[in-house]
Amino acid sequence: MEGAVVVERAESERDRRVEALFDRNYSAMCRLAYLIVGDAGVAEEIVMEALLKTWSGWSRIRDVEAAEGYLRRAVVNLCRSRIRRKVIEARVNQAAAGMEERRPPLWDPERHETARLVWGAVTRLPPRQKTCVVLRYYEDLPEAEIAELMDCSVGTVKSQLAKARAKLEVALRSSTREESA
Repeated sequence: MEGAVVVERAESERDRRVEALFDRNYSAMCRLAYLIVGDAGVAEEIVMEALLKTWSGWSRIRDVEAAEGYLRRAVVNLCRSRIRRKVIEARVNQAAAGMEERRPPLWDPERHETARLVWGAVTRLPPRQKTCVVLRYYEDLPEAEIAELMDCSVGTVKSQLAKARAKLEVALRSSTREESA
């Protein structure tokens, strides 16, 4: 029972000292963190995390009188970690944005008149031909994969695509003539 009382007193003493450390240094540490990271909300989070680390690591502090230095070091290290993470996130986001720019824009049938005409002609194809055209030209799948998806032979896919192209050619020629008339 005596050991429990000693531990309880030590924890009580630690809590009192950390509370006093908090009261004395909170504003100054928030200013320090703000000056490093440039964001008041993030600075407060960092200081709270540093205080938590100080509290949980209290038994490892050799000179309790130097706890303020330990706290300051924790704040600075957490700020540096946050900045490093922010730089990495920015790099990753920039790379992702670059990939987004290199990716072709989504096909919008209403975007251009020709695209609208082609899409209209595709929608009038028989279902099997339309499926082959969409999988081949929109999804950019190879004929073998289309055959697997449609549960037919590669020859069937090729013939369906040939028939679809022929029908599209006729349909687009006639719609071009109608527009120019």
